[in-house]
Amino acid sequence: MGKYAFVILCNPDDLSESIKAAHALHYAVQLKRKGHDVLVYFDGLGSRIPIASANSPYKGLKPAYDEAYREGLIYGVCGYCASPPHLNIRDSLLKLNIKLIGDEEHHEDISMFIDKATPYS
Repeated sequence: MGKYAFVILCNPDDLSESIKAAHALHYAVQLKRKGHDVLVYFDGLGSRIPIASANSPYKGLKPAYDEAYREGLIYGVCGYCASPPHLNIRDSLLKLNIKLIGDEEHHEDISMFIDKATPYS
């Protein structure tokens, strides 16, 4: 079986982008259910999806996010993008028990998914 990392950068406030994000979340769930190792990482404006999916213009984003969350696929959110100098959503994400990767001084390189023996640690 394969290992897959979905990096979602889509803006949940934009209809077209929220549809793309929902599709990526559906694909991640489908792969996991077929036995693959899968994780989802939110970066850029996609960092807002865990807190903004309910208000997205595409009503399918929230159910897609919730299903991926229930399946244990959410690896985390970019802590740099979520920090106060940037999107300022860090505290809201922490209240949802979402893991932050990096901080306001450090934007993680996505090679972390390749460099680590297991990206889930």
